[in-house]
Amino acid sequence: MDFTCNVCSGQVSTPEATLERETRSCPHCGSTVRMRSIVHLVSMSVLGDSRPLSRFQVRKDIVGLGMSDWDGYARPLAAKFSYVNTLFHAEPFFDVAQGAGTRAGTCDFVISTEVFEHVAPPVERAFACVFDLLKPGGKFIFTVPFTLQVETREHFPELFDYRIVQFDDEYVLVNRTRDGRFQLHDGLVFHGGPGTTLEMRLFCQSDLRDHLVRAGFTDICFYDTQVPEFGIYHKYPWSLPILATKPRV
Repeated sequence: MDFTCNVCSGQVSTPEATLERETRSCPHCGSTVRMRSIVHLVSMSVLGDSRPLSRFQVRKDIVGLGMSDWDGYARPLAAKFSYVNTLFHAEPFFDVAQGAGTRAGTCDFVISTEVFEHVAPPVERAFACVFDLLKPGGKFIFTVPFTLQVETREHFPELFDYRIVQFDDEYVLVNRTRDGRFQLHDGLVFHGGPGTTLEMRLFCQSDLRDHLVRAGFTDICFYDTQVPEFGIYHKYPWSLPILATKPRV
């Protein structure tokens, strides 16, 4: 399959089998289908059509916020727009679980990719925060692993006051519930290596839609459209990229 990478504009020729959500299929910049999907949705929702990052016009009147976004597209977005890529543990600091704060109502678009599965419960506050960040008409470009099951699998539904403790090569979570009981959880799932970013849940698609609706979003779309010219090929109906809009009124 031949395509142009919409992140770096490199020309790519690769077997279609390599076009997996998390496989680095561009040999030039290392982008994956998920990363190219983010650029595609930013381009479509902000500029009105799909184009490579190199063809984005400079529009410093457009304000965007990312949450620990990949540098491969975060740096070009910062050059094109008034976009800042925030971090959880360093400046520019932002914690989606703590509310929009002074950033409320300032963003034309917000990108969150592979973040919400790590937010401690209740996760509803993260959806509400993104809604508050956006201006009326603003766009939420969103990815998170999800299944087609009937329920979200919350790994720690009573999480309140917790510690992650290491014993040799094994990590366990010790939780004190709101009513004072102690719980021990093993078999923890981390993203980015053991002991780093803990997976709190595995969403189901229907719950994701419900969370977005309850937060106030409209025009919620789970994008399964193939964009072969940019190497965007969705093989499966789960964990698709999502676009949602904050209403203008």
